[in-house]
Amino acid sequence: MAKGYLLVAVGVTGNVGPLTTAFVSLLFALPVHWCTYRPLRSGWSIWRSALIRGIAQGVNHMAFQFVLRWVRLQVMQPLLFLVSSGFMIAPDAVRDTRKKTRNSTAFWPMLSMLGTWALWPILALLGIWLLVSDADGGEGGVFSEAVPEVHVLGQEIPVWALGVGALIITSTTYAYLHRNLEALKPDLKGPVASVGMVYAVAILAVGAWATEGGWGGMTGGNWSYLLICAATGVIGGYLSGVQTVKAYEQRLRASTTAMLEPLSTMAGILLGMFVEKAAPTSLGVVGIVIIFIASCGAAKYQSQSRPDSE
Repeated sequence: MAKGYLLVAVGVTGNVGPLTTAFVSLLFALPVHWCTYRPLRSGWSIWRSALIRGIAQGVNHMAFQFVLRWVRLQVMQPLLFLVSSGFMIAPDAVRDTRKKTRNSTAFWPMLSMLGTWALWPILALLGIWLLVSDADGGEGGVFSEAVPEVHVLGQEIPVWALGVGALIITSTTYAYLHRNLEALKPDLKGPVASVGMVYAVAILAVGAWATEGGWGGMTGGNWSYLLICAATGVIGGYLSGVQTVKAYEQRLRASTTAMLEPLSTMAGILLGMFVEKAAPTSLGVVGIVIIFIASCGAAKYQSQSRPDSE
């Protein structure tokens, strides 16, 4: 998360294409993983196992770069938390619904269940609305002016559809990557994650070459910005890559990571305001508090919904 805000603050997102940024960052994170796990020792069978993960990782990095450019930074992390938590919680919420309402047609059990988990996204939406209303007198909106005009069959796709689409893709692939790490055997987590990065780098390289003007368009004299991408790739490859895999090797559960979401969400809001040089009024502060309460509630529900005994 912090890496994304740093890329915006130093001007990378304004001078380097989204796919090139993702490609360079992941390219330099790759050796960190391979030096740590040396996946070739695990045999060639893991290449097949890592294919879907690699595709998801490539799409995730690409979509996140578009989110950085298209979504206002102070509401980016709350929106990502809202959508990703929905995908992480949804299976457990459905299971709870079936357990509590099985063989019952009564309305109250269904309403009672709805109140235990649906309250948090409703609160989060309220907090985000207050935060957006506070920014620029409510005239700025959720999405930035960087969202391009895209026409399909002569019809312009709404700005919000592109922004929401990027948020959903980022969040769903993020949730999948964590669930995938949780499901793998401990001795395969590192090698599969490392091999998956090869597929992701290949996808991003082809995409950047095809859509951002080949080698000349990818570099464009922006070597200083590319060096920043490379440096953040190495650092992020270890801190948010290798260390995350090691945590899952110690039997960390995807649902347990939710306990960090309130802190991550608050940090994202504050970093976004810092980068955009915006200070909240009392309305914005109320929105931030509501978002924090919602993230704490969702994190608590998520961490309790998948007990270790399962």
